[in-house]
Amino acid sequence: MQEPEIFEQPVANRDPEAHHAGDENGTYGGAFHGNGAATTPVDDDASEDYHDFVYPEDRKLGTWSTAFLIINRVVGAGIYSTPSSIIQSINSVGLTLIFWALGGLMTFCLFVYLEYGTAMPRSGGEKVYLERVYQRPRYLATCIFAVQFVLFSISTGNSIIFSSYVLRAATLNAQDGSWLNRGIAVGAITVVCLIHAFAPRWGIWLSNGFGAFKLVLLSLLVFTGFAALAGNTATPRPNPSNFSSFSGPSWKREGEVDSTEGVAGGFALALLQILYSYSGWENANYVLTEVRNPPKTLKRAAPAAISAVTVLYLLANVSYFAAMSKEQISNSRVVVAAQFFQNVWGESAFVTRVVPLLVGLSALGNVFAQSFAMPRVKQELAKEGVLPFSRFWASDWPFNAPTGAIFLHWIFTSALILGSQTSDVYTFVTNVFIYSGNWIKVFLAVGLVYLNFAPSERWAEQRTTFRSSPLLTIFWIISLLFVQAAPFIPNTFLRNIPFYVVPTFGTSLLAIGTAYWLVWAKLLPAFGYHIQHEIVQMPDGSERVKYRRTKPKRRRRQGQWNRQRKQSVW
Repeated sequence: MQEPEIFEQPVANRDPEAHHAGDENGTYGGAFHGNGAATTPVDDDASEDYHDFVYPEDRKLGTWSTAFLIINRVVGAGIYSTPSSIIQSINSVGLTLIFWALGGLMTFCLFVYLEYGTAMPRSGGEKVYLERVYQRPRYLATCIFAVQFVLFSISTGNSIIFSSYVLRAATLNAQDGSWLNRGIAVGAITVVCLIHAFAPRWGIWLSNGFGAFKLVLLSLLVFTGFAALAGNTATPRPNPSNFSSFSGPSWKREGEVDSTEGVAGGFALALLQILYSYSGWENANYVLTEVRNPPKTLKRAAPAAISAVTVLYLLANVSYFAAMSKEQISNSRVVVAAQFFQNVWGESAFVTRVVPLLVGLSALGNVFAQSFAMPRVKQELAKEGVLPFSRFWASDWPFNAPTGAIFLHWIFTSALILGSQTSDVYTFVTNVFIYSGNWIKVFLAVGLVYLNFAPSERWAEQRTTFRSSPLLTIFWIISLLFVQAAPFIPNTFLRNIPFYVVPTFGTSLLAIGTAYWLVWAKLLPAFGYHIQHEIVQMPDGSERVKYRRTKPKRRRRQGQWNRQRKQSVW
């Protein structure tokens, strides 16, 4: 491929004061002159027909809104549903609590994201950071991330959980994966996407409201657990010895003999589920362009939100074990919280109908948070021309919301909901979601270690006073690599799906992304197109990398010569 050329900035995006120089590697494409002119004209078919919407200050997120955005994304269905699959994998009260504490410690590796976010405070999250670290081979990191994020960063899991709890509240005995379950889930994601697309202010207000509601509901669960610990339960405590011994786990299943086969795999899959319950702390990094004073706000909001969630999660698990036996938790599957309240408060209309509905609304709040932030990243990918039909997905018509990207988010979420026909669908979807995303996090952590020990002049200029500890980053890398490797060991975590499907499917993003890169960046140029890489100054002062497919320079010059020749003849 030829070296990047210099292009004229689209009129809608041009900043008369903009001036950008390429980085020390020469990766970024040229410089824009102070008057907005460029040294090389651009083809008409290479120009963009959309502009970038600048968010007004009254629509930007402050500290509380940013904190609630994180809380609303983190606290979803996980804490009310995943304890069942976790106890199935570990089968030990003590180790379960230790693993939840470990998950909270790994979550505080968000300092990696804080260093990236304060240094590059613009929307896009991992996409922006990968482009900064992995500049060779060109476009490979961007393509891998695009495949992972578009295919797997969806709202399938929480939509299904919302549906399951609504059915329980309605006392309908529809099993997970039934058409009724899937239909309600598709309806939920459809309504949420429509609100974010056509009533964006309502979407922000509802997300904030759900964030506050989740804290209240989680606090209610914790205080109910305190009552159970004091012996105030409607039924006798199912297993008073839950806290009497922290003995090691037993992997004896029904009809099996004791065996340690799959111990590492069970541990890793349990940790995957816990990380899913903590996932979402990077949510604010996806929308930093819409955050007021991003570096300052992010440093305040993210640690505060995660600290509160970590403490509440540990107390919530203590509450479960105070009122339920391990067998009850394991057999409750995705409605653990509903069974917990029933054990403590007894049979009543409030317990059987209202409580499941409240937990379902918590899952719906998570869908709101995901559908707000994730389409923003997908829109950034579309604006750069990485996705097929990018102009459509990048559209913000008609209410200056990422309508096209929200529709893309809805398509893949609904497709996976409708294509799921097993009772393990929730566990499968959540594991694939976290497993695939963990590869991106490994690349980011390794990249940050590299930048810290081999700093460049450009990175030194971008960094703020905030630093992530290299030891914390290395601990995160080692933990993630264990989580990625262990699921390949035979285990019985999923009853209806072979053990190797989750890690194989999750790792396939590397191969799929590489294949997409070969087509997009290598095969298309072979048919007469070049991929151009440039930095564009946005009206609000931020920057964005843009890729364009253009005809070769020789063909453009030949076309210009032919036009001049025709004019001379006339």
